[in-house]
Amino acid sequence: MSKPKLYLFAIGGTGSRVLRSLTMLLASGVKTNTEKIIPMIIDTDINNGDVEKCRNIIKNYNEIHNSIYNGVREDEGQGEFFRTKIMPPRELNISGTDYGTLRDMVSYNSLEGKGFGKTKSLFDLLYSDANKDMPLEKGFLGNPNVGSVVLKNVVESQIFKEFTQDFNQNDRIFIVSSIFGGTGAAGFPLLLNVFRDEMSKLNNGNYINNAIIGGVSVLPYFQVDVDKFNSGESAINSSTFITKTKAALAYYNRNLKQLVNAMYYVGDTRQSSYENNDGGIEQKNPSNFIELTAASAVLDFLDYEKNAATKDDLQNASKFFEFGINTDTGVVDLNHIKKDDLKAQLLHFHYYNVYVSNFMTAALKNEKLAWRNELKLANNYHGQNFYKALDTFTSVHYYRWLIELAMDQHDRKFLPFDVSIMINKEEISQDVSGTLPVNTSVGDKKLFTLVTGIPASDDSNFFRKDYIKYDEEFSKLAQEIVDLQYGNTERTLHTLLNQGIQNIIAERYVL
Repeated sequence: MSKPKLYLFAIGGTGSRVLRSLTMLLASGVKTNTEKIIPMIIDTDINNGDVEKCRNIIKNYNEIHNSIYNGVREDEGQGEFFRTKIMPPRELNISGTDYGTLRDMVSYNSLEGKGFGKTKSLFDLLYSDANKDMPLEKGFLGNPNVGSVVLKNVVESQIFKEFTQDFNQNDRIFIVSSIFGGTGAAGFPLLLNVFRDEMSKLNNGNYINNAIIGGVSVLPYFQVDVDKFNSGESAINSSTFITKTKAALAYYNRNLKQLVNAMYYVGDTRQSSYENNDGGIEQKNPSNFIELTAASAVLDFLDYEKNAATKDDLQNASKFFEFGINTDTGVVDLNHIKKDDLKAQLLHFHYYNVYVSNFMTAALKNEKLAWRNELKLANNYHGQNFYKALDTFTSVHYYRWLIELAMDQHDRKFLPFDVSIMINKEEISQDVSGTLPVNTSVGDKKLFTLVTGIPASDDSNFFRKDYIKYDEEFSKLAQEIVDLQYGNTERTLHTLLNQGIQNIIAERYVL
């Protein structure tokens, strides 16, 4: 049986941020049981800064992936950086600016005149004046009752119809949403009910109805400035997150648990503090450890009964999972990650990024370097598009992700690596555009202390200083890699980097 495609529905700002962390995990080379991942972004706030960051990182990822793996068989290169194919996101975004307010959308003022007086009375019962007059251009601002009305338009969109046309019998669906906001809390039950509707007239409706469906529900993990709500500057009130979560969980338990095959819950009582932005370009919340755990749920789902093609093939109709760490600590590092393969890939990927940002440009310019000459790289290779894409991913996306995960505004930081090598962290934290590169400074000795809580093996003594020598290791392997005759310079180069860094890690670390 061929590997399934995964249609990943990322709803709201939380969905986009989880997708961003998932892209980082895939870049690290974690193995996945899928032909490709097809992100489906749902957010009525089309100018959401979180969505824009997500678009940019996936675009950069694809530039690298396509250069290396174009034409490569699916079973080759598993475990290498950037291996899993991620399609460009399909955006099922219904712009709130098209509707104005909820009152405008349902033509509230003309309902009675058209003979819908009872409908108008019911509408008055369900929605306050504030709900009716809330501008929809920045999403639903924590009001899932509003979102449930607007999001029905998603399943009528052309992109949704294209998704149903492309869906095959063994493909899978995974839904990422928050439970305490507006868009996610409204979108998750709506999608599940559409997918499981046995009377559905969707294209390939039988395949979709019988598909294996998973989801991660993100419980409260941050709070926002309540003063801005009290003063009327924002419509978001984080003091109601817990109440909304309890109500939503009760609804899920009554109505949804039989519709989903693998359900994951993540959340945190140690909460981060964010600015209170209603949405728009200003909403660029920093990456959070909880979003990373939600991303890991996607990987777990792909391996969940991986030989099952439909829900009828599963041993259990539904299973439920929670993520936990053994120690309640404010700083999480690699020692707290239970999956050895994920821990190893993150470690390998970090040493790769450190090489790209600190040593690779000089290596590509060094005409006497053995591995460079074995690969017959052009003298201007450091200025070509492939290397520029690698450098952008490292300096603009990867290091920024690490900085955000370790910010002081998180009561639980993820700090797997030494962020002191990143010397412009303050500028990065103030960069709203998300495009400023991170500058790093890594000396020879720092290579032994890059990993928080796990030092590299160091054989230095009074008579001799030990070094971690990237280029020496690459030069040892170069002829062997060239002899594989990939016929693709980028594939050859990336295989060399992967194998060389694996050898360095194997020599220096015991995980």
